Amino acid sequence: IANTEQAIQRSNAISYSLGLYSGALMAVDSIAKLGVSVDVKTFDTELNKEKVRSILAKQNMGELDAIIGPLQADILKEVASQANQYQIPIIAPLTSESDLSLPNVFFSVPADQILRNRMLDYVEALKTDQNIIVISDSKNDTTRILIKQRFPLAKSIQVLEDEENISLDIEAFSLLLSLEKENWVFVETDNFKLVASVTSILNSSNTEETPVRMFTTNKNKAFENDVVSGTHLSNLNFTYPSIYKETANDAFVRSYRARFGSSPDRYATRGFDLTYDLLLKLAYRPDLLAVSESIGLTEYSGNKFDYAKDLASGYFNLASYIMMYQNMSIKQITP
Repeated sequence: IANTEQAIQRSNAISYSLGLYSGALMAVDSIAKLGVSVDVKTFDTELNKEKVRSILAKQNMGELDAIIGPLQADILKEVASQANQYQIPIIAPLTSESDLSLPNVFFSVPADQILRNRMLDYVEALKTDQNIIVISDSKNDTTRILIKQRFPLAKSIQVLEDEENISLDIEAFSLLLSLEKENWVFVETDNFKLVASVTSILNSSNTEETPVRMFTTNKNKAFENDVVSGTHLSNLNFTYPSIYKETANDAFVRSYRARFGSSPDRYATRGFDLTYDLLLKLAYRPDLLAVSESIGLTEYSGNKFDYAKDLASGYFNLASYIMMYQNMSIKQITP
């Protein structure tokens, strides 16, 4: 089992790395067209901490302006610790937080708490007299409590769980639905079977007499599983916070397609946006730690960045999107 888990981890890491790397190549090309010269060095960590130590030992760290990656948290910690001695900023491409307490790390992925608060702020600003219901499993009871704190009149129902099954009491849930008000239902779980089941139930309940809209504060992989109906999500105007938006057919997408023969996935788009943001800021002033305190929100093809400094733990990205399924597509909502 351990070997299988390691193989899956390595496969995912390779997929993410290739996407990020292809996007970063596009960013370097794009910045060069603006007349900015960039000296880029690329290294394969092989998911090995000793390999990383060997790479770092051969580098003149004092000549580096910034480092993007590595992806893995333990290897990232090794690089960040050594780079901190030279005040070199480290950009964590896919990490929102860790046990690192170093002032030179830029966590480019907004933390779950940031996304959750963004979603609740959006709902609170939009709400008039809607009937709010929270469906959660035991793992996400803390989120249920947070939603109830924000909306004291919200109703809640926890799912039925045993060793093999997880389900929703349909009769108990139907009693919570309002016939006079629109029903806004938060679904808080990371179990794809529960997401599929609840989404189906909500879709069946969504009628002219009992309109239902579906929300979550954490759209994890469970909501992206193939067993979850995209049609149902669209019918329910499923709304969620996100670190990225759907890319349009912009200059980056067209250039990427021309170069690689396919459209960029979310990791390629992130690789472009992350690298382009870094290079533009360094071109403006070759001191990322300083420039990040004077430049606010930046946005590119599919991602945006707004770093806030924590005195001991580095910089954290506060920027995010609110996205909604509608008419079989996903659109960005501007609060």
